[in-house]
Amino acid sequence: MPVVNETKIKDDIKNKRFDSIYFLFGQESFLVKTYADRIKNAVLGENAVDINLLELNGNPDLSLLSDHMEALPFFSDHKVIMINDFNPEKVTEDETEQFISMLKSIPDTTVLIFYLTGCTFSLRSQRVKKIFEEIKKYSSVCEFKPLSQKETANIIYKKIQREKRIISPENANYLAEITACDLNLASAETTKLCCYADEGKEITREIIDRMVEKRLETKIFTLSDAMISGNGQRAFQILNDLFEQRVDPIPILATLSSAYSEYYTAKAAKCLNISPQKAAADLGYTGIKAGFFAKKFNAAASMKMENLRSSMKIIFEADTKLKSAKVNGRLLLEETVLKLMTLYKERKK
Repeated sequence: MPVVNETKIKDDIKNKRFDSIYFLFGQESFLVKTYADRIKNAVLGENAVDINLLELNGNPDLSLLSDHMEALPFFSDHKVIMINDFNPEKVTEDETEQFISMLKSIPDTTVLIFYLTGCTFSLRSQRVKKIFEEIKKYSSVCEFKPLSQKETANIIYKKIQREKRIISPENANYLAEITACDLNLASAETTKLCCYADEGKEITREIIDRMVEKRLETKIFTLSDAMISGNGQRAFQILNDLFEQRVDPIPILATLSSAYSEYYTAKAAKCLNISPQKAAADLGYTGIKAGFFAKKFNAAASMKMENLRSSMKIIFEADTKLKSAKVNGRLLLEETVLKLMTLYKERKK
C-alpha cells in the first residue's frame, strides 16, 4: 500500500472501506490521534462492543499481538487493535522478521492502527529503514506535518461554527498565532472560549485576550518568527505588548536566546540530515515544545549558519550588558531586535 494523505483516510471513513493496517505519525500529534479515533469509531460503529477493541501502548509482545490479531470479532465484521507509540527503533534484530511476517498475514477481520503521539523514530539505521519500508508495503502510512497559520485558523473557525458560536476570520487567525499553530493547544483554548461565550454569541478579540493565556515562550516564538520574516512592525508591536504587560527584560532576552539557540540546533541537525522528529526527541521535547522546534526546523532551512552565529553573539552581548550594568532594559531589547533584523536582511541579500 502506498503512502497516503489525509484525504484518502477521510474517504476510507466516509465510504466505510478500510485497509487492514494504518500507520499514523508526524509532528501534528493532535491530527494523528484524531484520525486514529475516527478510523476506530468508523470501523466499530456506534454500537461497538468493547470486546472488539484492544488498546495497547508502546511495543507489545509480538506473539501475544499475533494471537490478538487472529482472534475473531464478537458479533461484528471487524475488530480494532490500536497501538499508541509503537517505535520501530525498539524492534530488536530477533523480532524484525517476526514483525514483518505479522504485517503480511493480518486477517481480514482485524484493523490494526499504529499511531505515534509521544515518540519519534529515525531512519538512520538500516534495520529501522527496512522495517519502515515493510510497514509502507502493507500499511496505509500517513504523516501529519505541522499546519500553517492559515490552516490552523480554518480548523479553529470551523470548530467554533460547529459549536454555534461566531468568530471572525481575523480573530481565528489571531488565535492560531498566539497558540503557535499547535492544534493541541489551539483546540483546548477554542473549547474554553466556546464554554465562555453563549451559543450564538461572538468570540471577540477582547474575549480572546482576556481568556487565553499568552505564554512567554509562545510570544517569543511569534516575535522571532516576525523578526526572521522581516516584519518589523509586527516584531516591535509584540515587544511593546510584552513591556505593557510588565514582563521583565531579563526573561524576555533569555527566552529569545533560547529561541535562537534552537534555530542554531535545528540548522545543525538539518546539515547532518537528522530529521526534526529525531532532533526533538534527542532534546527531550514533546507536545508544544516539539511543535515549536519543528517550526523552527522548517524556518532554519532558509537561514545561514554564519547568520545564526552572529545572532547568538548579538544576544550574548546584550545579555552581558543587561546583567552587568545599569541600562534601560527596554531600549537595549529594542536595539537588539533591530540589530538581529538588520543582520538577517543583510545576509539575505
